Amino acid sequence: MKKNIYSMLVFFIIFITMPLCFITGCGRQEAKKEDRALIRIAVPVPMTGKYTEFGQDLINAAKLAIDEQNAKGGIKEKKIELVTEDDKGVPTDAVTVAYRIVQNKNIIGVMGHLTSGTMLATSPIYAEAGIPVVMPVPTNPEITRQGFKNLFRVPITDDLQGAAAYDFLSKKADKNFLAIVHNRGTYGQGIANEFRKALEAAGGKTLLFEGITSGEQDYRPVIGQIKAAGAKGIFFGGEYADAARFIRQAREQGIEAPIVMGDGCFNTEIAVIAGDAVRNCYIANIAPINAPDKRAQAFYDTFRARHGRIVAYAPLGYVATCILIDAMIKSPELTREAVRKTLSDPKYSYVSIFGRFTFSPEGDSRGRRIFWHKFEKGDLVALPIQG
Repeated sequence: MKKNIYSMLVFFIIFITMPLCFITGCGRQEAKKEDRALIRIAVPVPMTGKYTEFGQDLINAAKLAIDEQNAKGGIKEKKIELVTEDDKGVPTDAVTVAYRIVQNKNIIGVMGHLTSGTMLATSPIYAEAGIPVVMPVPTNPEITRQGFKNLFRVPITDDLQGAAAYDFLSKKADKNFLAIVHNRGTYGQGIANEFRKALEAAGGKTLLFEGITSGEQDYRPVIGQIKAAGAKGIFFGGEYADAARFIRQAREQGIEAPIVMGDGCFNTEIAVIAGDAVRNCYIANIAPINAPDKRAQAFYDTFRARHGRIVAYAPLGYVATCILIDAMIKSPELTREAVRKTLSDPKYSYVSIFGRFTFSPEGDSRGRRIFWHKFEKGDLVALPIQG
């Protein structure tokens, strides 16, 4: 009797569980079909930590580009899906994220990272997997000097920014009367050196090359030297807090010469600290904070309607995502290798909201530019693109 009861119990369990197994199997098959109907783009950026705002800026930009393409029918009848990963802006966390991305075979391309440090740490992982990476922000020139064939950079590099700053200031002041001030830091002195190289390569003579100590409150000794030398233009290499104090004190000492700064100073806090002393001051950035011309206006209007404001790098995130999508459209098949080859093709080009992008064999964009800004009522406003 017990045996019969046991047999009936086993039969009952099988009877109940067989449909569930069938349903689960169907569910897995449907999930696989759904996966095959999607193209995934990964966006690894800081979603927590001190760079969260910048990371979210890039995510919002990528989503806008993807939504626009999906509204047109996607790519080859497949919808694009955004996959976000939090690298926290920390190289070790970024490495973990990169391994997770490359193991997901449905991810065809990457738009990221935010920082040069995270990009340097993860680039060998992406290179080994052969996945194309379009970089929206990282500017360290060493990233594309590693010999990898899958990295494509949108912005100008650090080593070219100093030269771009000289070109800009030389149009506003006599090249033989330019003073160079830096904060003795790696970035500040580095960009100042690049400015001086460009100045001397153009046949100019450095009027003054002086360092200040970051965090000091009194820069009048150096300002006195600048005034005595009769400088008609000043380049400042450093970060915004030092720049703000320097600007305010320079104006107080009667110096009204144009002051030009690199992107390390790109912060409206300068106007908070220096007040109206920011007149005739210009700051570079790798992305314009507002539409520099009519071609870009639609993006800025749409983005602000969705998210209120641009923090900093959303325009570059949008361009980078559009480039990746364009390469997928132009590729003969939707594989990592096919998309990488499309981007590597010397004939490849994409006309973006900032003009035409093509890439060098190393992966740096040709015709890359710096965007100049001035202060208006305490806000930074992009100057029109020249050329």
